[in-house]
This record gives sequence, structure tokens and C-alpha cells, in this order.
Amino acid sequence: MRLPVTTAICCLAAVAQARPLERELPARRAVCWERVYDAAHLASHPQQKVARIRLVHLPQNWSETGQGGFYVALYVNLRQRAKVDQSFDYQLGGICKASGRGLRCVPEWEAGSWRIERGPNGALDIRNDGIIANPNPYDAEEIADGAVRIPAKPDDGLWRLSPASGPCGLE
Repeated sequence: MRLPVTTAICCLAAVAQARPLERELPARRAVCWERVYDAAHLASHPQQKVARIRLVHLPQNWSETGQGGFYVALYVNLRQRAKVDQSFDYQLGGICKASGRGLRCVPEWEAGSWRIERGPNGALDIRNDGIIANPNPYDAEEIADGAVRIPAKPDDGLWRLSPASGPCGLE
């Protein structure tokens, strides 16, 4: 009788310590989530800046931080494209750590933050707390010349993403 109770307690402890969104952002597998806003959506949200966004999670490239966090990158296109010859115009990466039922992500420099949460119907929600994205590519850990501010209000507070089709990698 003691063994089943001990096993149950161990299993419950493991579940309690599981990282939020483990299914959507697995610790050992690359995944990308994306949203391309169509003309109808953008017309109904005239002050939304973001027209396309991709979240990239590449655990094989970026090791865990050792403090319960891991790295993700956001790639963004605004309504007005800056560089039509490449996939994405802007990018921002950050370390994500558990926060409630989701993750809070913060860059290693002062460029805002965002939350990642489970959305409805298998979606992944990114809640923008106000970010500054650098031109893509830009490797330094600072705000670059040409960076763009993407405030949450009035229409960039929530981006609802689905699993990306096609290859998942650095842009």
C-alpha cells in the first residue's frame, strides 16, 4: 500500500514542476508558431502595426539558461515592409520563464517583454507588454539604429498564433 502512495506523490510533484506550455514549446524539439494577418483583419484593426509574426523555439541551438528559463525569438513584419527581399524585417529574442500558467519573456537588454499563453483551439497567444524589435538580422544585445517600438495599445496587445507550416529555423 505504501508504494502506490509514494509513487502517486512523486508523480504529482513532477507534474507540479512541469514547465508551462511544454506541449507547445517542447524542451527537445524545434517548433515555430506563426500568424499572417489578412487584409480583412488589418482593415478591422487599422492601428495594428504587426502584419506577420513568427515565434521560433530551437532548443538544439539555444540551451536552457539553467535558471528555469529558455530562449525564444520573435520575427515580425509591420504593415509597411522595410525589406521586401527577406522573410522578416524585425526580430527580438528573450529568455522565457514560468509565470502562472504561461511564460514571461524578457530580452537581455531593455526592449520590453511579452507573455506566452495557451490560446483557444490549439492556438498560442502572445501578449505584448510593449516591445522594441531590432532590424533583422542584428546580433548585438542592444537596441539598434532602426529599431521599432511596438506598443500593446491600441491594437497590438494580443497576437494569436498557430503552428507554422514549412521549415522552422532562424530567419
